[in-house]
Amino acid sequence: MSRPGWAGPTVPSSRQPKPLAIQYGLDISSIYAAGLARALTHSRALRFARVKVAEIQLYQASQVKSGRAARDLYGALRPHIDAARGAFRENFLLPLGGVPDYLHQELVKTLAKEDAVLLGPSYPGPLA
Repeated sequence: MSRPGWAGPTVPSSRQPKPLAIQYGLDISSIYAAGLARALTHSRALRFARVKVAEIQLYQASQVKSGRAARDLYGALRPHIDAARGAFRENFLLPLGGVPDYLHQELVKTLAKEDAVLLGPSYPGPLA
């Protein structure tokens, strides 16, 4: 139990550990900026994937319905999915690297309603 007014043992200022940024000469602003840039890149890639899949769902609704019924969404929507995959690859996978295939995840989640089998046997799978 602590005593009122007692802050515990004091460490002389000469023995207090220095922050890692000072110990290793790190520039915190550049580390923060790099982390922020990476987070924004992932956010942009995720948004791109969601928008592309939403566009397919909205503008190709009859093909989505028939593709689900036939358990071959990719066969029914090949040109649209391939165009979205190509754009995702060019914008996010090739120049940046390390970005997950958010488009594939969104295709499975939204178009295939969490059932990847609905994408069909000819679907090439994730890009990354």
